[in-house]
Amino acid sequence: MKKILSLLLIVGALFSVNAQHSGVHPCHQAEKTHEMLQSLTPAQRLIHESSVQNLNNFTEQFILEHPEVMSSDGNRVISYTIPVVFHIIHAGGPENISDEQVLSCLEIMNRDYQLLNNDANNVNSNFLPIVADVEVEFKLAKRDNAGNCTNGITRTFSTATFGGSENQRISAVQNAHGNWPGNKYLNVYVAADIGGAAGYTYLPSNWIGTGMNNGIHVLHNYTGNIGTSTNYTSRTLTHEIGHWLNLPHLWGGTNDPGVASNCQDDDGVNDTPNTIGWQSCNVNGTSCNSLDNVENYMEYSYCSKMFTNGQKARMHAALNSNTGGRSNVVSNNNLIATGVNEPDQLCKVDFDATFYQVCVGSQVTFTDFSFHGPISWDWTFPGTMEGSSTDQNPTVTYVTPGTYNVTLEVSDGTNSVTETKTAFITVLPTSAPAPFMESFESVSSLPSADWFVDNPGNNSAFQIGSVGHTGVKSARLANFGQPSGNIDELISAPIDLSSITDGMTLTFRYAYRKRSAANEEWLRVFVTSDCGETWAQRKTLKGDNLSPLIATSSWTPSSQEDWVTVHMTNITSTFWVENARVKFQFEADGGNNFYLDDINIYAGDPQNLSVEESSMFTDFNVYPNPTEGELNIQFTTENSANYTIELVNMLGQVVESSVIQANAGSNLVMMGTEQLRNGVYMLRMNTGSAQIIRQVVVR
Repeated sequence: MKKILSLLLIVGALFSVNAQHSGVHPCHQAEKTHEMLQSLTPAQRLIHESSVQNLNNFTEQFILEHPEVMSSDGNRVISYTIPVVFHIIHAGGPENISDEQVLSCLEIMNRDYQLLNNDANNVNSNFLPIVADVEVEFKLAKRDNAGNCTNGITRTFSTATFGGSENQRISAVQNAHGNWPGNKYLNVYVAADIGGAAGYTYLPSNWIGTGMNNGIHVLHNYTGNIGTSTNYTSRTLTHEIGHWLNLPHLWGGTNDPGVASNCQDDDGVNDTPNTIGWQSCNVNGTSCNSLDNVENYMEYSYCSKMFTNGQKARMHAALNSNTGGRSNVVSNNNLIATGVNEPDQLCKVDFDATFYQVCVGSQVTFTDFSFHGPISWDWTFPGTMEGSSTDQNPTVTYVTPGTYNVTLEVSDGTNSVTETKTAFITVLPTSAPAPFMESFESVSSLPSADWFVDNPGNNSAFQIGSVGHTGVKSARLANFGQPSGNIDELISAPIDLSSITDGMTLTFRYAYRKRSAANEEWLRVFVTSDCGETWAQRKTLKGDNLSPLIATSSWTPSSQEDWVTVHMTNITSTFWVENARVKFQFEADGGNNFYLDDINIYAGDPQNLSVEESSMFTDFNVYPNPTEGELNIQFTTENSANYTIELVNMLGQVVESSVIQANAGSNLVMMGTEQLRNGVYMLRMNTGSAQIIRQVVVR
């Protein structure tokens, strides 16, 4: 179911020991900075360098002219209000965090920037005199860029949440919800994967001042302290907002704490002692011959709980500068335009669903996100068993194939508002029976009744191409010129595999070229046993394994030798169900075009598929060997043939066996070995009068 204080990319820290061991890294600054710098033109670099220098000069002058900012007198005031919008990019999973989790995050942001956190009293006593009340508050926007009401939370269904590029995430939000300028809102993008870090943002720069790139990206489980997040990971946005307000890390302009040379670097703040940077909570650390401010929010320790008055002054300077649009964000005119101080009133119906594509008989749960203050709900669900509901968050069962609207009317007891989302739920057609064969010859365009396309980057997508291995058509992805990191998917309608009882094989042909030797592009094949609610990855081809061949101009296959046939024998009995589906996912890295054809699913014995027998095969290769998971068998044959592939243990027992229909040209067979014990096996492959044997090691 579908559902250096230059413009360096500052990637946020983890704020707990647990986080540092969770596989998420504190920073990817080097990688992200390189990526960003590669994209800048000389003119953009000039804009950036000029704006950074102007901001540095402005900051020095601002602090000289406003010495009062360098202290906190204990009188609680709010000097600046920042309108915030949380953009939740999700695919129907736990990354689609609740409004309550967002509100918990907002509460923590306000707590930490207004010195309302109780743990601030526990900092090393040497730093208590300079603990700062930053005097900044954060409020959810109540008006979008067009003046329409909003609750400051958008939800966008997109697979870009899973490791998509920054531009893909932002593009998905723009396509669904329009533009949210970076000089009007603090945009926070919440996703399942943002490239391996907990969060990142940019220091102020006029290069991205008004664009939606002028925001913060954060993992869903580092947002707030309830739901998918915890107290240990709850202060990621406190740290990232510090960067957004022109604070470097305490050890200076890198993302490399613990390096001795950091003692010679500086963060541009007078009351934060030079430090090498910490990833543990040694509050008495003296890494550069003076006491370190280890408990600072801009450290990587897991006990961060304070800003200094010097950092406060630097942030106030940023909010008074036009660099990066910060002064406009907090201006009175912008606070009126974004409606942050307007009273709450019922003004908008909004809702979402756990899935947008379902099979007959599937249940879908709808969640109401209407605002502000609804007390009654009236849903209409055509195509379902129930038809309607008055629950706030109902679950209904879809029983008829088709595409359906969903209507919700909400009321606060006085006023009512209604919203109909057209073509919101698609109930897929009944399953096609196995054997399943698709050559795309009868498909006029994509998407179609049998194939669905996902294109989160909103650029090139799978379409019907005018060349194929069988016939004159295939599924073509115009990958030449696509940006790196772009992900495109081709997803089948349900396929009935419930009649299979003794093994099955999924085969397909593809044609592809790199654009340069450095391209590392991915083809992944997924299958599902629950109509797409969950997917299992069953095949991965990357880089040279996908193809080592290069074509520097836009490429089209010209002969059958350009096609590779892949045989997958690891579609286990878990997937022999009525509502199985197959998904092909291509991840771009600046390479060339990709073609897909002749997708077949058949039971273990392919005798119902007519083939010409042959006994000749060449270029035989088995890898990886030793293997810890899948075993790939690659060979070339002159003609189509049926091959038996067996794994035999040292007792002579056949422990794994498959019959595959090899095709003329290059073939790639994958066998799963996860169920086998570690040891030495013999791989035996034969057809007719020919046989080849290789020793393989499973570990």
